[in-house]
Order: sequence, then C-alpha cells, then structure tokens
Amino acid sequence: MNRLQGKVAIVTGAGAGIGRATAELFAEEGASVTIAEVDPKSGAETANAICRSGGQAIFVATDVADESSVQRMVAETVREFGRIDVLVNNAVVFVLRGIEATPEEWRRSFDVNVMGPALVAKHAVPEMRKVGGGAIVNLGSISSFIAQPQHATYNSAKAAVSSMTRCMALDLAKDNIRVNAACPGAVWTQIVEGRCREAGMDRAAAEADPAWGGAHILKRIADPREIAYAILFLASDEASFVTGSNMMVDGGYTAL
Repeated sequence: MNRLQGKVAIVTGAGAGIGRATAELFAEEGASVTIAEVDPKSGAETANAICRSGGQAIFVATDVADESSVQRMVAETVREFGRIDVLVNNAVVFVLRGIEATPEEWRRSFDVNVMGPALVAKHAVPEMRKVGGGAIVNLGSISSFIAQPQHATYNSAKAAVSSMTRCMALDLAKDNIRVNAACPGAVWTQIVEGRCREAGMDRAAAEADPAWGGAHILKRIADPREIAYAILFLASDEASFVTGSNMMVDGGYTAL
C-alpha cells in the first residue's frame, strides 16, 4: 500500500476497462488522480467512485487527439493538485481494418492511439521536470508485436507506441523520467465482452475459445485489474531501474 503516496497521476481513457481499474488502484495506493476521459458520463462515474471510497480524483473531459483539450486537462490537473508525477497513456480507439481501410480510419487510429500519447506527454513532461522527474506508462499490446487478421490499422498504431516508448525513454532519461509500456493480451473489458457476445460467447465460452482465452498459455482472459497492477509497478519507485521496456502482460500469448 501507499506505493504512490503523495503522487499526482493522469490516467487517460479512465472511464472504463483498464483505465478505470488503473485509476482506482492508483487512488488506493495514495495517488491523486485526474480522470482524463472523452466520455463525460463514464469519466465522472470513475472520479465519483474514487472520491466515495476516500480517494482524491477529478474528472476532466479530454480528447487526447485535440492538443488544446490536452493542454486544458494538464492545466486543470496542476491547478487542482499542484504537480504531475505519473502519466498513464491508456486512451484508445479500436479501429480494426485491413487493407481496405479508408484514409479516415487510418487517421482516426493514429490520431488517438499514437498522436494522443505523444500530445499528452508533450504537455505533462514540463510539469514532471519541475518536480524532478516522474514516470510515463504507455499502453501497448500484444498487437504491437504480432500480426492479426484485419487488424492493420490497430496493430500498426500499437507498433508505433512500442517504438515511441523506447524513444521517449531515451530522450527523457536526463530528466529522471522513466518511460515504459504495458502490453496486455486479451482483457475482459466492455469492448472485448461486446465482441465476444456478438459472436455468441459468454465469458466462460470466450475463455475456452482458441482465438481468445485459449490463445494464452494461462488459457484465460485477464481482468482489467491484473493489467493495472503491472502499470502500478512501472509507475512506482519499485521500477526505478526500468525504462524503455515493453512489459508483456499477456498470459504467455507471445511466448508461444
């Protein structure tokens, strides 16, 4: 407990799934958290849930692909909490298209999944420098490293996140800012649940399906909080000698 005591963290896309689980865990570990979420309903719900549980959180409506929106969110975080120590770049859009993808679909995937983390880091890093350093955790994926059918738009963006993580780590080491990525396999988020139910599968069936849970060595799908614990490690001082890493949190998926 208290691994982030006194720290201020921004978690993008924290209205649901991995982002919400991470924001809640960070608050339990002592951090004050900004919920940077494009959806006002889910963003406010996450912040309110944290506050009801005794934590500190604010919701700031944020479109990570819009630089002015990002600037406002960072400024609001500093006004409310006085500093920024940790950034989790979790916001994502799932544009799953192959060679037939339109230019608009490619732009949407890269605007949110690549430009988004870059813009938020651009404006959060100066605040981290003021306090002597910090930690950035980007959300990669198994899709950063493997090919999947009809996933060119998404996997290309996630591959860019992997490379960007290494480049940021190199550039920001002199500022005592560590940059890493957590790379999940299949996680039982609302999006994954929806896709499985469209295919006629509940969670038990999805766990056993060779394309979902069965593709992992552990033969199951992760809970969002399991990914949040890996993000917590990378954000905390326990990972003080870890930077430029793409940590696989994939139940052995990429080991096969």
